[in-house]
Amino acid sequence: MELDYHYYAIYRLAQLAGFNTNDAKTIAYASQYVDDSTESEPIEPFPDQYFDTVRTAHYDLGAFDWNVQKKIYMPFHFLPQDIRWQAPAAFSYVTRPATGGSNELATMLVTDALSENLKRFRLIRLGITLHTVADTFSHFGFSGRHHDENNVGRIWHAKKGGGWKLQPFESFVADIFVPRIGHVEAFKFPDQPYLRWRYTNDAGSRKTRDNHTFCMRGAGLIYRFLKKAYDPGAGTSKLQQDHPDDYSTIDKLFKKKRSLESRCKYWKSYTGAPGYDRKKWRRDALKGDVDWDGMSRSELKAHTKKLKGKTNFDQSNWAYFHRAALKQRSSVIGWLN
Repeated sequence: MELDYHYYAIYRLAQLAGFNTNDAKTIAYASQYVDDSTESEPIEPFPDQYFDTVRTAHYDLGAFDWNVQKKIYMPFHFLPQDIRWQAPAAFSYVTRPATGGSNELATMLVTDALSENLKRFRLIRLGITLHTVADTFSHFGFSGRHHDENNVGRIWHAKKGGGWKLQPFESFVADIFVPRIGHVEAFKFPDQPYLRWRYTNDAGSRKTRDNHTFCMRGAGLIYRFLKKAYDPGAGTSKLQQDHPDDYSTIDKLFKKKRSLESRCKYWKSYTGAPGYDRKKWRRDALKGDVDWDGMSRSELKAHTKKLKGKTNFDQSNWAYFHRAALKQRSSVIGWLN
């Protein structure tokens, strides 16, 4: 999933579930920031206070490190479905679409998030968790580790009039140059909501994916989780029954074959959501330059020494985000050890 889903769709689903504009924005921002939190070094916001950040996004060759795979990819983007040590023989690292079942990790994360007493912290935890839930509907069939189970051979796109068109460049690059981590060999194909595509996996089996279908399934489950978060006494609410017009609009938006920028314009027009600024929560919490996304580990380490906290640092959304991400990461790692 990308910005159109993690931010705009989550924002609207939260509103439909009953949340006011400010709360919906908090949930949606936390959801999207999971893809933008590249900070990984501790900072000293005030004298004698050391604050550990939690990196939830990683894009470079550090992905080959098992710590990155287990601390970033699995807890936030490629969530396994079951607790490893409860049934180790049947366990798989491969992500499967969440179902809302009481014993699956996705539901357990939502339950944990909703147990928080402090409202804003609860909303941010929920946003982070819903990012992970959404990713199970686009990243299924792949795992967060470096393994042959993530092998993608030939790739095809569905033709407009029917049939399939081989993507020779992507197929060649995936086979020769791209590491088998997550869906890297499938490029961004799993995250594009309008796409129907097909690929061969490591066993030589042909897998056909209709991203739109799974986007709608994910939206339905996320709405149900949000409805429960807003009203703990709510039953098994269904988006299509509660809001048929919005369900139809969301369905149409996921079908639009456009660039991410264009898709976000459609979503912004429909939802009325404020534009997403990945640095806003950083600026609200910290003094100094918060544009560190392209920095190397050593550059970031030196840079963070210069950062100081604003007066409201401890109650800032940015600080809450990192505390919430730490809780989710710790839970998932505990389930997978």
